[in-house]
Amino acid sequence: MRRYIQRKEIVQSKIDDETVMMDATSGYYFGLNSVATFVWEQLKEAQTVDQLVDKLILEYAVSREQCLEETTQLLKQMLAHKVIDYQED
Repeated sequence: MRRYIQRKEIVQSKIDDETVMMDATSGYYFGLNSVATFVWEQLKEAQTVDQLVDKLILEYAVSREQCLEETTQLLKQMLAHKVIDYQED
């Protein structure tokens, strides 16, 4: 089972309900909206997609199907930008 977790090299600052982040290695900056910030905060500890989806549907009014699709897409983007890593169980 794949678990996702924040990379420790990422510098971050929360502004209201959004997060601004920078990869200290590459210097790449980007921002997260409130939902992506919620996901980012959960990734302080290793999480599976299902664990994230369970937490998101409790927090937001969204169907499991839509939440799974959008969470998977967000994790792919975060992996592509190298702000998260994953580990296999």
